[in-house]
Amino acid sequence: MAILALSFAVVGVFAQEEGAILGEYGAITVKMLNGKKTALISGTSTETVEIAEDVEVDSIYYDRDYSGEWGKPGTLMLPFDFPNGCLSEFGQIYEMTGIEFNGTSETWQIDTKTMGSNGNFEANRPYFVRPNKNQVVFPAWCAGKTTMKKTVGADTKFSFDNWEFRGMYSYKTWDEGDSDIGRVYGFAAKEKEVDGKTIKQGQFVRVKAGAYIRPFRGYLIYNNSAVLTKSATNSATASIDVEDLPSTIEVVFHDEDETTAIYMLNPHTGEFSTATGWFDMKGRKLDKKPTIKGTYFHNGNKVIIK
Repeated sequence: MAILALSFAVVGVFAQEEGAILGEYGAITVKMLNGKKTALISGTSTETVEIAEDVEVDSIYYDRDYSGEWGKPGTLMLPFDFPNGCLSEFGQIYEMTGIEFNGTSETWQIDTKTMGSNGNFEANRPYFVRPNKNQVVFPAWCAGKTTMKKTVGADTKFSFDNWEFRGMYSYKTWDEGDSDIGRVYGFAAKEKEVDGKTIKQGQFVRVKAGAYIRPFRGYLIYNNSAVLTKSATNSATASIDVEDLPSTIEVVFHDEDETTAIYMLNPHTGEFSTATGWFDMKGRKLDKKPTIKGTYFHNGNKVIIK
């Protein structure tokens, strides 16, 4: 199991009995451990996180399994702020910047960008994560007290056109007949067999009845209270029905000013593979092989056209 650990100097903390419980907030328990007011966050709990008022702590441990290959996408939301550079050895954190329909290639595309070493991971906001280690340890330069932010009533969703990227502090299941089914996309929490196919951890799949999500994660949903539009700079705006939601979504991960990866997500089969075809360095799909000199992506590889 992975341990996300953030430790701080103890200043002005009154003596407490070792192991004493100082507060319980659902999936988070605050205890006195090693002389520090420590928040223990369970990444497998189904309990709702309920922090009614901000809580200052000296140390944080986040217990969650991040096993898998480098670059396997997942989601992450936590109730505290910290410099993104604290996670530089763990992997990359990306924020979703938009989702749109590419009229040229007739595909849907999610854009993300890396937080960067100078970015700040914000409390109560869902992010994409591409880990390269199971254990997450914050370096010494991140020392200093931190505050568990209020989660009760917190707005943990971000809207992009008619889509929402929702962070969760509660355990949710989608049962048969749920109106969300068919509109929700999420990452598989672990490898399992579904309809005779192997769904691997980290694959982006369309939610079916029986699916669930645990606290501290996020999912994407189409908001059917508005008309879903196909928006492209060089095509007219049109609308489609919920039944026509995409079977594949391309996700572009931008590191600094450069596109570093483009994935093709198939929610029906659970397949998560490198996107095929030609893309420019901003992640925009092209309808054919480019004739202008420059660097491009072709079937997941960088290619220089001379």
